Amino acid sequence: MLFVARPAWIVPALALMLAGCVDNIPDVAVARGDVRNAIAKGTMASPRPATVALASLEGAPAALADRYRAVFDRAAADREITVTDAKAARYLVRGYLSAYPSESGTDLAYVYDIFDANQRRVERVNDVLTVPDHAADAWALLDDKTMASLAGRSADDLAVALAGMPEARQSLAEAAGSTARTAN
Repeated sequence: MLFVARPAWIVPALALMLAGCVDNIPDVAVARGDVRNAIAKGTMASPRPATVALASLEGAPAALADRYRAVFDRAAADREITVTDAKAARYLVRGYLSAYPSESGTDLAYVYDIFDANQRRVERVNDVLTVPDHAADAWALLDDKTMASLAGRSADDLAVALAGMPEARQSLAEAAGSTARTAN
């Protein structure tokens, strides 16, 4: 077996070079529910420049999906997500909702696929909210309070994903540069 001596600095240097290869992941881990605070403090980029259009929302009955979309739009605006029409948006989002029985009650799940201008999926956010109750129609458990919780959780996740997009990261970098110049 042949062993090649390497300088001690080579492994850390390679690790640093490879660390820069990850795209679309925000620099800071933000706890769910703390997204608004992180944006306000400047520890997370505002997702505002990474404009989106909610191209579709599938899975839930139509009337419920319409109500959810209105609640989601308010939650998104509260987290500085710019929801606009498809022609003005940098990204298209396709949403999927599902409700199904689980061991713990009923699971309400969401998935948001984020597509760029070339129709490539660049990010997926998803999670499950468990309601500790069962019903013959799982959607019947999506009352106003549960809907607001699901919309808020999904808006938090979407805001974090969008904060990692190039437009949002650039905006944060420019703001940091401006603050540094002002301080000097």
